Amino acid sequence: MVHSERHTTRGSAGELSYLEWQGPAEAPPILYLHPVNTAAAVWTAVAERLDGIRPAFAVDYRAHGGSEAAGPYLPADYAADALAVLDARGVDKAHVVCGSIGGAVATELAAASPDRVASIVAFGATLRVGWDEPALDATEHDLRALGVREWFVRHGAGILGPAGRPEAARELVELASGGRDGDRDVDTVVEVLRTTFGLADSRPAGEAVARRVARPPARVFVGTHDPTCPVEMAAELAGILGGDLHTMTDIGHLPMLEDPVATAAAVAHFHAGLVEGVR
Repeated sequence: MVHSERHTTRGSAGELSYLEWQGPAEAPPILYLHPVNTAAAVWTAVAERLDGIRPAFAVDYRAHGGSEAAGPYLPADYAADALAVLDARGVDKAHVVCGSIGGAVATELAAASPDRVASIVAFGATLRVGWDEPALDATEHDLRALGVREWFVRHGAGILGPAGRPEAARELVELASGGRDGDRDVDTVVEVLRTTFGLADSRPAGEAVARRVARPPARVFVGTHDPTCPVEMAAELAGILGGDLHTMTDIGHLPMLEDPVATAAAVAHFHAGLVEGVR
């Protein structure tokens, strides 16, 4: 089994941390884009099950994981972080695998740099979360009262489905709480929340992608128990990307954490079906 190596590079908002898995040099790599308030390592179990098929990279967006915290925090900014990693490694084109707001990040990347995206596979993903002000205010109040780690201890499991691995809730707490220098700062998490869950809207980027004659091959998966990006949001993303939509029974918002075996199999099956010209 190939384990990941951690590296850093400079992005427009500071130092970026990312994971790398080795693979055949001739194969276009996978670029993993994580859900907001997790980190690159959320893809570890999936990447290890795809061991040796392709090289792979997973970026910690700014203010997540080991990357520096500096805004802004829109999907286009996270796409710039991902592009900085591809540039640092000399990668011309990658197969994007994404989750949650990573769907918006992938769409922004495809809109801004279409020649860099070979395909897109999305899990529990959307173009816009669109929380209203009362929801944002209530969550901010609870975050400040409880602290980041305790907030995810109390609420993280609520986005997971009944068929998820028992360890998923605990792992989510660690991914969501841990930052570059210990636990993530509550002010930063609140700013990320308000920007990414409130202001962010990648539908214009999606419309730009949809107008293109040639779009990257795409497939979208959604858990039947996903409360954050339900089927309607997944269907919108699939329509914009021109891809098909599949459901994952009794899975919630984080298939890559809840059922990495099925998630890896879904990625492998999709990639196996791609025409030779984009493989």
